[in-house]
Amino acid sequence: MSPSYTCRFTPGLLAGTAIALCLTLGAFSKTVWAQEAEPAAIDDEQEKSEANEETEASTKPISPAYKFTPVTVTATRNERSLLDTAGNITRITSDDLDKRMDNTIAETFRYEPGIVVPRQVSGADPFDSNGGIQIRGAGGNRTQIIVDGSRTLEGITDNTRDVVDTSNMKAVEIVRGPTSVLWGSDGLGGVVNFITKDPVDYFKDADDMVAGNASAHYSSLDNSYVESVTGAFRLTTGPNPLEALFTFTRRDAEEPELSNARNVATPDGTTCPRDPAATPCNEFDPRDITSNNLLTKLVWSPSANNQLRLTGEYFTRETTVDQNSSRETTATYTQTGYRRVQDIQRWRIALDQDWQVGLPWLDALKWQLSYSPQEIKHRGDRRRILLPSNDDQQLLYTLDYSETFYEADIQLNSSFNIGASSHALTYGFDGDYAETEYFRRDITNNLTTGTSTTAVAGGFNFADAETTRADIYVQDEIGLFGERLTLTPGARLSTYKITPDPGPGYQIVPGAEPREMEETDLQLKFGAIYDVWGPYSVYGAYGEGFKMPTAQQLYQSLNSLPFFALVPNPNLRPESVKNYEAGLRGSFERGYFSINYFKADYEDFIQNFVPVAGSATDLTYANLSRVNVWGIEASGGYQFTPNWRTNFSAAHMRGSQQVTAGAQETTFNGAPPLNVVIGLNYVEPAYGLDIELVSTLQKATTRVEDRATDFAPSGYAILDLLTSWEVVPGVKLRADAYNLLDQRYFAAGNAGFPIGTDATLAVQRLNPIELQVGYGRFVKVGLELTF
Repeated sequence: MSPSYTCRFTPGLLAGTAIALCLTLGAFSKTVWAQEAEPAAIDDEQEKSEANEETEASTKPISPAYKFTPVTVTATRNERSLLDTAGNITRITSDDLDKRMDNTIAETFRYEPGIVVPRQVSGADPFDSNGGIQIRGAGGNRTQIIVDGSRTLEGITDNTRDVVDTSNMKAVEIVRGPTSVLWGSDGLGGVVNFITKDPVDYFKDADDMVAGNASAHYSSLDNSYVESVTGAFRLTTGPNPLEALFTFTRRDAEEPELSNARNVATPDGTTCPRDPAATPCNEFDPRDITSNNLLTKLVWSPSANNQLRLTGEYFTRETTVDQNSSRETTATYTQTGYRRVQDIQRWRIALDQDWQVGLPWLDALKWQLSYSPQEIKHRGDRRRILLPSNDDQQLLYTLDYSETFYEADIQLNSSFNIGASSHALTYGFDGDYAETEYFRRDITNNLTTGTSTTAVAGGFNFADAETTRADIYVQDEIGLFGERLTLTPGARLSTYKITPDPGPGYQIVPGAEPREMEETDLQLKFGAIYDVWGPYSVYGAYGEGFKMPTAQQLYQSLNSLPFFALVPNPNLRPESVKNYEAGLRGSFERGYFSINYFKADYEDFIQNFVPVAGSATDLTYANLSRVNVWGIEASGGYQFTPNWRTNFSAAHMRGSQQVTAGAQETTFNGAPPLNVVIGLNYVEPAYGLDIELVSTLQKATTRVEDRATDFAPSGYAILDLLTSWEVVPGVKLRADAYNLLDQRYFAAGNAGFPIGTDATLAVQRLNPIELQVGYGRFVKVGLELTF
């Protein structure tokens, strides 16, 4: 291997982490002393007065410019401080998103250790889509992604779950660990809830009738321009206002520049095997991206404690790629061009109510009805010259994948006391009906002879399906010993049914015919938080998760013999997880810290393209015996002065897997090693300045399943600079610089990328490792107007 792949940052990483922890904990100890120490008795009245003034000065809040413990609504379905929940939850606020000028999923999670957003850039999926959000080693469809509580479509082979624009988000909440009890059966690794803004988020004063903002920013990475405009309106005045929101965001971008990539196919420097006329191995194919996101809301409050809201959202993104990387000459043809288009659309219409009822037996009622059709369309136009005839050939393909969701969610809250214990019940119904459709058509035209053939049900074809989920859940937050101890037991009874509906051309495999699958499962959770002393608390949690196989996993069927055949597996078992977690926290006047250990035991993980026993060509989906992931997560922040603050977050994981019972245990590549993010922030409100330096430190990957065939990324350290200046009230300029030192690196999520004998000629051509290299130095600049 070349030095660039083998260098490590382990000593600097450990030193930087140790320094940050020592500074933070040292600062915490001073704050605790100031809060807890009692001044000694002083006889002299003047000295006592001076001592009191000195004590007050030491304990007086310093008007921090940063709120360290925001509330979350996803962890318990109720508003709670992040530090008052039995689990590790992160809330990325709209201020964070605006400050970083984030617009894509990959950008949103760049400063979240332990969260991996895979980059998909293979020849089969050249659109640079994000493959999903991986939490604690569980990615793909094992992370539940919701928008205001509504589902987003599941991912399929060579496709994406990247169907959300973050420009109109109030917050993005990440709950690590299984969330099945409160949010349904799909959150094995965790849940990501994108929470959109409301009109009230823009009004500065109670009597404002109109408010809003407009912004634009540019990124040198992909030559992208993002423009957004928002208007919030109070249509009526008085105690029962009617409010409206309109926000529209447009993004235009090209392919990102890989300034630090090399034109090689493997880490050891194998020459790029692509045709001289093709895109080299260190560049993306030419790409044009356009996206539009429209969000509208109508909010009416019939009373001070009752709110009705109608939401309409439309998101679309079209990506056009000239896939020049596939240009080649073989014994039978010369490929001269390949244009592909991916069109993503997501609609959402929702009606919800939040009513603080105030009855003796019912505190609050929340319900939501939503309709959300979502689809991803692929179109391809490939041109070839056939040899030796020199006929012009055109290959057209169409792939339509869609999921349409009809959802209903009813949540009730009741509170009561039994003896010295207080109880806050959250209970209700969560159900949905989903229609999944897949269509593939391939047309081959000989433009010279005028002949044409059409085939359907190709690609990774699977049967259409209808899925019904109907769950009931309950959670009780029990306060004991004057609320010093909070216990949170919970349970969910999940019922799930998936019914196949094979379309034209679906290939029935004898013995593996598609059939209806129905399951009922009870998931349990339990959490406990205990205020040990003063600002310190400990917590423990146990949670279970449950996930049914998807329609593709159950019903995929394709006969591509003599090369291979994809065989359905209607006997797949649901995936499940048991998660154990324990943590220590401290919440202080000027800061906080939290550190926790977790262990997740996954069973029956479903793996794709598993060879069928006794066959040299058949592939299927199959359950792995088990996957175990464990690790440590930490975060903290401290306000030194009204102008200076620091924060950090860290995660370190390890994992193992066992393919079948009794098989040898091997390393699980999906558990990233130590990653630390440290930020130092300076604000000067008098001049409207906000400057933050962020360092990301990544430990080298030393454990992979097979060192000979699995890539192990080296460690690295990168620095980012985020700045903004409010020139005059309502006018803000932003300028950010990422990877200031222009470091060449590979993200830890690339562990397991095929190298050695697994890096076949096809892999080298279609998916060279250099397309996974981290982005070099780039800048963003922006302007925001607020009124």
